[in-house]
Amino acid sequence: MPPITAVIILYGLGLTASMQVGLIGPIAPDLRASFGLSQAEFGLVASLITAAGALCAIPAGVWAARAGLRRSLVLGCMMMVAGALIFATASVSSLLYVGRIVTSVGYLLIVVGAPSWMAAFTNPKLVAMAMSIWGTFIPVGIALGNWVSAAVVTWMDWRIAVGVCTLPVLVLLPLLALMEKPEIGTARRSLVVGVVGVLKSRAALQVALTFGAFAGATSAALAFMPAMLADNLDIGITLSAGIIGTTAIAGNIVGSVAAGTVLGRDVAGRTILIIFLPMMATAISTLYVSTSLPLSVTALIIFNVCQGMVAGTCFALLPRIAKDGLSMPALQGMLAQFAEIFVVIVPPFAGAMIDQNGWAGAAVVLGGFYFAGFLITLRKPGMAAPIRQNSS
Repeated sequence: MPPITAVIILYGLGLTASMQVGLIGPIAPDLRASFGLSQAEFGLVASLITAAGALCAIPAGVWAARAGLRRSLVLGCMMMVAGALIFATASVSSLLYVGRIVTSVGYLLIVVGAPSWMAAFTNPKLVAMAMSIWGTFIPVGIALGNWVSAAVVTWMDWRIAVGVCTLPVLVLLPLLALMEKPEIGTARRSLVVGVVGVLKSRAALQVALTFGAFAGATSAALAFMPAMLADNLDIGITLSAGIIGTTAIAGNIVGSVAAGTVLGRDVAGRTILIIFLPMMATAISTLYVSTSLPLSVTALIIFNVCQGMVAGTCFALLPRIAKDGLSMPALQGMLAQFAEIFVVIVPPFAGAMIDQNGWAGAAVVLGGFYFAGFLITLRKPGMAAPIRQNSS
């Protein structure tokens, strides 16, 4: 199978995993009405998709390396299908929670295993591009899940929407058997050694902390953005969601492809982060206080292009760090675990600031976390080797 086809399959799995995050918003009214959920209970249903990653992403990455990436991905697909089935057939609210927890395990195994497989390709330029494109799977998958779920729930039951958003897994799962087994040189190591290895790496910690601050701020920014645009620009939620979804997909793809291109030309990844994280901080702060439609759309486009650049770069840096003898799946797990921890922390903090200071409070918090990621990259450059992608 050509490597580009393998990239498409792996990226498709990532998109389907992220669709499980995006599908929950449009079915919220029906879900709350069917089970009598409070806002807090619904919030728990939505957030449990991150449960497995927040608790055990690094050990899961080490296990995936030992068990084999194909086996890990197959299990992840099966867990995601099982979780969706439990969720869609739930008759009591407790089964909703169970379904989301099971889905979170599948989500974790996919987001650890798929990029680790991409990193095993022999062509360094292909690896740089594939990993950069992988960086878009979260915003693009969330947008797709949102759109598909909204379209289905308009005409059919919310349970059908859950099934439709999970259906691509059943198409992609058999294709894993046709893919060439990846070579992971550091796969056979103990759980303790694998976990300690990535935690002791200054390079890995730097990227994980930077990505964590970025992911937490981005999660909060996207969660509050539809209501913010509706309030600040006096437009409907539907139009607001359409603007956000369109610019998110287009901007992230442009940014990630650009990141892969420049990394493949031996541009230092740290340089990209130093340039684009402050741009993200400025763009999101401007967006959250703007009452001008042209200015808001411009800031949103810049924000999404920068998002693709930063996410794509963080993922593309991991194969270079792994060359120091670390497990690539463990590194992916580390990135996921730090991201999920920040995703738990930042949105509630941003929400509290909105309660106290309005949308300007969110502008300060979100811009602050992106700037914190910039400071981490700027002030902790100590690495075993320069952060760059080799072209040969």
